[in-house]
Amino acid sequence: MDTMSALIFHKPGDVTVEEVPIPKVGPGDILMKVHATSICYSDIRVFKGEKKATSGVIPGHETAGEIVEIGSKVEGYKTGTRITICPILACGECYFCLLGKRNRCIKRVTLGYEENGGLADYVLIPEQLVKLGHIIALPEGLSYEVAALTEPFACVLNSIESCHVMPGSSILIIGGGPMGLIHVLMAKAVGCPQIIVSDIMDSRLESAQELGATICVNPQRESLKTAVMNATNGLGADAVILSVGNPNAVNEGLEMVRKQGYYNLFGGFPPESVVQLDPNRIHYDEIFLTGTQNATSEQYVRACRLLTAIPDAGKIVTHTFPAAKADEAYNVRLRMEGLKSAVLY
Repeated sequence: MDTMSALIFHKPGDVTVEEVPIPKVGPGDILMKVHATSICYSDIRVFKGEKKATSGVIPGHETAGEIVEIGSKVEGYKTGTRITICPILACGECYFCLLGKRNRCIKRVTLGYEENGGLADYVLIPEQLVKLGHIIALPEGLSYEVAALTEPFACVLNSIESCHVMPGSSILIIGGGPMGLIHVLMAKAVGCPQIIVSDIMDSRLESAQELGATICVNPQRESLKTAVMNATNGLGADAVILSVGNPNAVNEGLEMVRKQGYYNLFGGFPPESVVQLDPNRIHYDEIFLTGTQNATSEQYVRACRLLTAIPDAGKIVTHTFPAAKADEAYNVRLRMEGLKSAVLY
């Protein structure tokens, strides 16, 4: 067979399942048979025209599978190895790469956006990614479906560590979508005794509670600020994570972080979003305001290992689809049904 099933992004609002040629493996490349690829909200933002991707690209940067073909010049890998990948193609030479922060590479290209990703029967792992060592062998017993969550768990690990969340920390997570709930799982694993989640969807608050949140608040029915201050003896949360791309929620989160606390704008915002902040709140209360996006390759490795120690990780995926219905995985997310969707190959 020379062709494979793949989901193709043509333009905002237009993704279709098509038969395309199986990638040819060059001397430095590796071919992975995809077994599971989960849908990220970033993929949905591309579909909605809020984020850019190359027309004709195969989306999917959260993927796992097995090596089925190895280029003639590749060493250190063997067919049959179960893997996931860090999908970042970095130059390896710029200022940020030399710091170990390849996710900030000034020449960064990412599978699923500029180069073909994992929403297909096979994905070509190009030579540059192979050389960077962005191939991660799966721990024994870790399913492909859960292993495909390595990328979002790595992103959350970066968020948690950037906000200095540690055992005993209090954390407020605004937004109980899949990434917000992964923050819940990670905060629980770290040892946070107070995990507060805010969302306007009761179904997501129920999921948050099931996964380990200690306080769940629907701000349409009760005061989130009152709940946070009551839970933290009036101090505010040690860390606040804004896990929704809603500019109107930025100031809300800023009100609930304690002095010298950390506030992370984790969710991506629509283009040209503008927010007015009170600079004195940041200045006088010494608030650490930051954003995190993606993760370092080292965090990918640790996130993959962590998945074996977080038994509820798989509960983040609530809908699965065969390759022929990969486009429906998008529609489910657009309809806000369940949590994460994944395509199984």
